[in-house]
Amino acid sequence: MTILLTAANGRTGRAVLRALANRGADVKAFLRDEAQWPALNGLGATSFAVGDMEDTSTINAAMASCETVIHIGPPMHPNEVEITSRFIDAALAHGVSRFVYYSVMHPLRRAVRHHRLKLDAEETLIESGLPYTIVQPMRYMQHLGLIWNKVLETGVHNMPFNIDVKFNVADLRDLAEATAIVATERGHLYITYELAGPEALSQRDMAAVISRVLGREIRAEALSLEQMEKNARAAGAGDDRVTQMLTMNSHYDQFGFRGNPNVLRWLLGRNPNTFENYVKRISRCD
Repeated sequence: MTILLTAANGRTGRAVLRALANRGADVKAFLRDEAQWPALNGLGATSFAVGDMEDTSTINAAMASCETVIHIGPPMHPNEVEITSRFIDAALAHGVSRFVYYSVMHPLRRAVRHHRLKLDAEETLIESGLPYTIVQPMRYMQHLGLIWNKVLETGVHNMPFNIDVKFNVADLRDLAEATAIVATERGHLYITYELAGPEALSQRDMAAVISRVLGREIRAEALSLEQMEKNARAAGAGDDRVTQMLTMNSHYDQFGFRGNPNVLRWLLGRNPNTFENYVKRISRCD
């Protein structure tokens, strides 16, 4: 059984690829650039197809000989529904037997565009007639990794929402493993799985965990949206991406992002990784 994995070179795609390789899966990586292939081959991909998610011809070519698709869309893309629809149409044309869509937890949060578009894409998939599985992942613990060096340098943990709103953050490794399980095992068709981490943690809680692991005080502070925008633009984010980040973080600041870990625990057959264990893992690599 060959699995076509889209966005295979992204952070999520690489994690899912590793999880699939650990299960002995035959994975065709959908890539934008052939130069990405050696690294992904090293992670366990067995073949590749070069294509563009907005080019139907390359999607159709990539779909040939694949029985399963795991579709991970580009983050916060304004054409999420159109892109997903192209893969759905190609999967129908090629008789794909399982389409796994990597969505987002609480896509019904329509005030946040990428949540809303994921919901519309889910609807398209469900009504397509394809045998489907939808996974809805929570915010990643790995967001800490993006600011880890700064946390170590400044002693401050800051993200662009208030320090008391809570999130059931999940380890991307667990989310990837769960995705690989539903893509390779029987019994997971025509279902939607919410995948949340085991603890509801605020920035204040996270700072306390980091302090305990490091043995020194780490303080929680809210990063202003103005500073977040400056940081995003300095990193090369365009106007649309910045607008969506501002909307998303304003929403999370008000409502948080809570979930229940029972489904993730059941799929994994073990307890999901805790934030403290994740911090211990990255602290050993600093």
